[in-house]
Amino acid sequence: MRESREYSTSNTNSETAFTNETKEASTVSDGPEFLRESTEISAEVSGGKYGSEVNDYLSNTELMTSQEIAEAAHCETKENMIAEHGECMSDELKDMLESDETRDKLTVMSSEEYTQVFEDVDVNVLGHCDFEGNIYMKDISPEIVKHVSTHETMHLCANRENYYSENGEYVQVSGVREITTNEDGMISDNNQGLNEGLTEMYTMRELLNRGENNAAYLISSYSEARMWSQRMEKLAGKERVEAAYFGQDREGLRSEFNRLNDGNEKAWESFSRDIDLLEYSRSEAEIEQAKWCLMSQYSTMARNKYGIKEF
Repeated sequence: MRESREYSTSNTNSETAFTNETKEASTVSDGPEFLRESTEISAEVSGGKYGSEVNDYLSNTELMTSQEIAEAAHCETKENMIAEHGECMSDELKDMLESDETRDKLTVMSSEEYTQVFEDVDVNVLGHCDFEGNIYMKDISPEIVKHVSTHETMHLCANRENYYSENGEYVQVSGVREITTNEDGMISDNNQGLNEGLTEMYTMRELLNRGENNAAYLISSYSEARMWSQRMEKLAGKERVEAAYFGQDREGLRSEFNRLNDGNEKAWESFSRDIDLLEYSRSEAEIEQAKWCLMSQYSTMARNKYGIKEF
C-alpha cells in the first residue's frame, strides 16, 4: 500500500480544492503549487551584471515592465524546454506550450493586490499557478519576477494527465506528482515535495543557462528537495528523471530507484515521504529522522551503482 497523506472531501486545503475543482477537466491542471520565498538567501548573489550571452530582452530590464519581464521569461522557458525535452513530451503538451494563450494567463501584480486577491495564501508566497494554468506573482523585483515566472512556467512544461484507474480512482498527474481520489472521496497526494524539487532543479538550470545568475541565486526555494532531486538524478539516471517529469514514464524511474535500493519495492514511497517531511514538517525530530533515512538510501544506491562499500 502506497504511503501518502489523505484528506477527506470536507477538507478545504489547497490540495483538496485543486482536486475537486478539476475532477471534470479534460486535461490535468497544475494546481496551486506555490513558489515560496525562503529565508535562506544564497551568499553567492551576483553583483547585478550579466554575461554577454544573455538575450537583450531579458537583461535590459530597465526598459521593461515587470509584466513584460515575466512574459519574456515565460516564453523563453517554454521554447527551451520544448527544444531540450520535447522528445519526452506528449503532442498535446507541446501544442499547449506552443500556444500564446499561456502567456495571456500570466499576471504580475503588487504584493498588496496579491494578498488581497488570494487571502488564504501564506504571506511568504511569491507566486502560484492555479488549476486552470493561470500564473499569478508578486511584483517584488525584476530578478525575483524572472525566477518565479520560470519556476511556475516549468510546472506548465511538466507532463499532465488525468484518468480513471481500473479500480475507479480518479488520478491527476503533474510532473511526478500524483493526486488520487477514490470512490469514497478520499484524496492521496503523492510526490509533492519531490515534484517541487525537480521543478526548481530544472528552473535553476534554465536560469543559469540563460546567464541569469542574479535571478537564480537571489532567492532559494525548495533547497532540500532540489538537492535530493539532483542526487537521485545522478544515481537513477538523467534520462529516466527527464522521462518521468516531462514524459509519462514515471514507472521507469520508480523501478530503477527501487532496484538500486536492493530491490525494496517501498523505497520510492519512502523517499517521497521523507522529502515531504523535509519541506513541510515543522517537527525537528521528523526532519532529522527523514535526513537519516535519505542518507541511508543514498548510501545503498551508491553502493549498488558504483560498488562503493561505505558512503
